[in-house]
Amino acid sequence: MTEDVLFARRPLGMRMAMVVRQWRATIDRALNDTGMTQSSWTVLMQLHQLGDNVSVSELAEVQGIELPPLMRTLTQLEKQGLIARTTSPYDKRIRLLALTADGQRLLERITQVINACQARASANIPAADLAVFSATLNQIACNLRVMREDDTQTE
Repeated sequence: MTEDVLFARRPLGMRMAMVVRQWRATIDRALNDTGMTQSSWTVLMQLHQLGDNVSVSELAEVQGIELPPLMRTLTQLEKQGLIARTTSPYDKRIRLLALTADGQRLLERITQVINACQARASANIPAADLAVFSATLNQIACNLRVMREDDTQTE
């Protein structure tokens, strides 16, 4: 039995997890010369998506991680001059995050590498199929979010 047949027999969630692991390994390998880890480059990408002056707690929620590991990553990125932390003018307890100019430049390079990997990973897949896959993936993410919210309300 081929690896492809074995893979196709696995439950959907298991296959998604396996693809995510392969994707992360591929991107980590492609970004090796930047010194960026998966936790670092995803933080930079999320900060870019969310815009300047994102709170640490908001970033943790979007990243889906606890504060301690995120704080270690943020400290490292700040030491590298890729992000800046400031205090909220409205609440001194809230720390706000923004990409620096160096962080923006590195993110542009990272984005190019990721886009190239994505193009290779999706080669030979018709655009219409990719659009359906993207919509399906979005719906699965939405369903999972609703499930988490429902579970939180019933606890």
